[in-house]
Amino acid sequence: MKKIYPVVFILVFCVTILSCKGLSNGNNMKTKFSWDFYVSSPVHYSSELKYAKAFYGDKGEETVDVFDETAIAGLGNVTATPFSVNPPQGEVSIPKGIDMVWVSIADKKIYRANIKFSQQIQNKLLKAFREGFYSHWRESNMDFNEFNVTILPKGHLWLYLGIGNLRRVLICDSLRGEETHMTLKEFSEGFYNAFQTVDSLCSDEKENSFFNEHGSEYDKIWAFYAQRFNYQFDIQFENKQTELRKGRFVIKFANGEILNHDDPGYFEQPSRPNKMEFQWITDGMLYTGHFYFDEEEMKKAFVEVYGNNPTQAGKLIIQISKYNNWFDIYLEVGAKKYKLKKTKIHVFKQGVNDSDDRAMVFYDNHPQDGNDIFNFIGE
Repeated sequence: MKKIYPVVFILVFCVTILSCKGLSNGNNMKTKFSWDFYVSSPVHYSSELKYAKAFYGDKGEETVDVFDETAIAGLGNVTATPFSVNPPQGEVSIPKGIDMVWVSIADKKIYRANIKFSQQIQNKLLKAFREGFYSHWRESNMDFNEFNVTILPKGHLWLYLGIGNLRRVLICDSLRGEETHMTLKEFSEGFYNAFQTVDSLCSDEKENSFFNEHGSEYDKIWAFYAQRFNYQFDIQFENKQTELRKGRFVIKFANGEILNHDDPGYFEQPSRPNKMEFQWITDGMLYTGHFYFDEEEMKKAFVEVYGNNPTQAGKLIIQISKYNNWFDIYLEVGAKKYKLKKTKIHVFKQGVNDSDDRAMVFYDNHPQDGNDIFNFIGE
């Protein structure tokens, strides 16, 4: 029976990359755009919002608001996240700042961030909104329309722009709120009536068990996710007649960014890869490969081959046998090579012209895991 993987990949949408030229869409002089505001947290590190406001307008005098919600969906992910009660109407200025109050379940603390974005952040937002990106899947220019703030432990906040599951780019990973000594009653009458204290609100046994096992230290999890390296992807087929399908090569990175490898543009050094999917055609058959990298192995690999110099040119190489059922994966920098042995791989096979519901499981190196979803700890 075919397995279904609810991953942000090409079965529904193809992810695209921020265009490095981007002026073909005619937005190079625009200052107003259509967007909405979302708040999320890592799946296992949820937050409870009192409110979140994003400021916009010529003087940052207008707000789009999120109230009384649980933020939990993943880094930069807006699917099933808290959404605004008053989305901007029509085209408006870029986001100019945020004001948010939340409870971090992992920290058992209340934080507030009242931040006016620096000119540098505003410039990055404006550039991304203006340029948009070109999607090979859609065969058209696309515009970012989602502004996401992801809440992390210890008050850290990451800012993203995206459009559905097509494309996601991390704009800023350096903002941080401060602990505020608000009582739970001041935070929420409803939570106060149910829990009385912040500690009680944050006492879920399952969540605390996860924190005890994996930790919640920003520097040991998300600081690693944020690290960037100078590397490219290189898919090598033993059968030289094999065609790697253009526009069907999607990578999700540790820092929450998503990239279609074949679309024009670039990341300024991507973070470590988290998940990857691509398609290839050989002998009239279409293969779709899903690759789920092991978090600890990937962390160790980049440390060993890059050392303290992330600007060295490197490659993540995937070699595929002529029978499409054997995969060797390496991270290579200069003379250093690290073989990745723990990647979970799943391959579907179907006729080139068949619909996806005709695809059958062709290769699976982790049958004992069933339909489990493979996520990094803090994504």
